[in-house]
Amino acid sequence: MVILLLVGIAGAIYYAYHEVLARRENRRKCKALLAELEALPPVKADFSTPEGAILCLEETYRRRDIEAAVACRNFAAEARLWLQERDMSQQLKDEMLPKVTRTMEKSFRDGMANRWPVHWDGAKSYFQKREPFAEGVVVVSEITLRADRSFLRQQILAAETANGWRVVTQLPSYPGEPA
Repeated sequence: MVILLLVGIAGAIYYAYHEVLARRENRRKCKALLAELEALPPVKADFSTPEGAILCLEETYRRRDIEAAVACRNFAAEARLWLQERDMSQQLKDEMLPKVTRTMEKSFRDGMANRWPVHWDGAKSYFQKREPFAEGVVVVSEITLRADRSFLRQQILAAETANGWRVVTQLPSYPGEPA
């Protein structure tokens, strides 16, 4: 009985020790990532770059300003991308574009009316890379340091318009993908 108790205690100590090591390694990685991110050039919150458009949209989340948020988005580009994935004629896609665009804007407005993103107060965004996605559309890799010091990784589509860059949508991430 004493041997079982000693083995149990040894197992608990072994587990606790490895947990401490894992947390220490995680803190080290987070600190290194933050140093790498803070070395990146700053991004101006305006519509001259895709990254700047994303910052403008995030600022509207902080202010809870739906009209400004809508102005930061490009629902027509989002609708075009969505329709491209559908198996239908180009003529039908062209006919559906205005309705799908309005539907996506309404869905965004309804979603924001019911629940604004909450993690933007005190958050700082960093942009690691930008890659072409489709004609006039890029995918931007963003890492946000939240107020609680946790990281949020996102890939966000942005489209170039006559009035500068606008946010299209966030790409979904799937379980099992690296965070």
